Amino acid sequence: MVLAAWSMAALVVLAIVHGAGYLPAWPAGLAAWVAGVCLWPRLDRRQRRFALVLGALGVVALLVAWWQGLPVPWLRVLTQNTALLGMLAAVSFLQLVGLGAAAEPPPEGRRARWQTLFGVHLFGAVINMSAVFIMAERMAAGSRLSRTQAAMLSRGFLAAALWSPFFAAMAVALTYAPGARLGEVVAAGVPLALGVLWLAGRLPAGRADTAEAPFSGFPMRLGALWLPATLSVVVMLGHALLPGWSSLAIISAAALALAMLSAFFGSGLRAGTRRILDHAEHRLPAMSGELLLFLSAGVFATGLQALFAQGAAWMPFAHFGPLQAAVLLAVMMGLAALGIHTVVTIVMASAWLMPLSPDPLLLAMVFLQAWAIGLALNPMAGVHLSLQGRFGLAAVDLARANLRYALAAYLLAVLWLGIVGLWRSAW
Repeated sequence: MVLAAWSMAALVVLAIVHGAGYLPAWPAGLAAWVAGVCLWPRLDRRQRRFALVLGALGVVALLVAWWQGLPVPWLRVLTQNTALLGMLAAVSFLQLVGLGAAAEPPPEGRRARWQTLFGVHLFGAVINMSAVFIMAERMAAGSRLSRTQAAMLSRGFLAAALWSPFFAAMAVALTYAPGARLGEVVAAGVPLALGVLWLAGRLPAGRADTAEAPFSGFPMRLGALWLPATLSVVVMLGHALLPGWSSLAIISAAALALAMLSAFFGSGLRAGTRRILDHAEHRLPAMSGELLLFLSAGVFATGLQALFAQGAAWMPFAHFGPLQAAVLLAVMMGLAALGIHTVVTIVMASAWLMPLSPDPLLLAMVFLQAWAIGLALNPMAGVHLSLQGRFGLAAVDLARANLRYALAAYLLAVLWLGIVGLWRSAW
């Protein structure tokens, strides 16, 4: 695993340097594929099958495009998701910072529900799934996590996909909605996220919600919010001071720098260095599932893009506006409920719609909404499978408990798409 760890560490650095404009993308892509080959044995059977099928479909599409005489971007197989993977690996270092939870008894009642919902939303937006694990362990306190607690954690966490620059969904949206600007996407996502969180806290997690004991939440301190606040400021300053850098490179560099500084100031130079190296050695290889998912998705995306580049695919409409976006979102959510990961549907939709030159903000919003709302219905979503594995909650039941919430959130998302469409003159 040493070679895999060093390859992933090299991926982080090379992806940032590429995003800054000093290197081509292929060195970072090569590092990613070396790590992927090394980490292949760590995948379980389901992950291997999924990656093989996705990659094989991409290779077939590339060969068909080549046989038809279409231009085939072979090098893109190596570099398609390089910046995305570099950002995910860089953001993982933020786990060194922690949540700073107070050592006080867990709060209970309605206020605790909202406190937990917004807490997992804000910290999940920065340190991703680690926030769910940390808060779930504390809330369960060695016992069983209730379905309502699990629903609040999954809903609040997934809603961060609507706006968080440090979320995998944002990296995917910026990659597959060419021309989308981070600032505009975040500005359009925050208001919807607030509305979705309000629905998440108001709508019960199935019929059993009202019969459960008073909600026991996670103790949050206002002072702990320094992490998301600081990162937001650093990213905004990076965009202002480094206009030549890509958005994903700025996010990666900001996350890595803040994590390292926190480790050094919190543990000292020697111990902090040890913590950073331990993370690189053990936590980066643990991202094998995400790494192989996005590598295979990159092959799949490259193949579809080569096939659809000439506009030969069947298209039910000639324009992509809010109405078409609403239909696409409904289809993507329906496929998510069937267990198909949103990464796959995003790749397919991006390649399929490319000949229409859709408004990049509108397209990015649909992708983020499909991730934030659709995955709440997906029993195969990582957050549901993780809660199932640790606390014995059935992933299918968790997804089913979010049905009413997801339908209400979809209607709110469609309304917001219409408003943004008016602003962008996309109707």
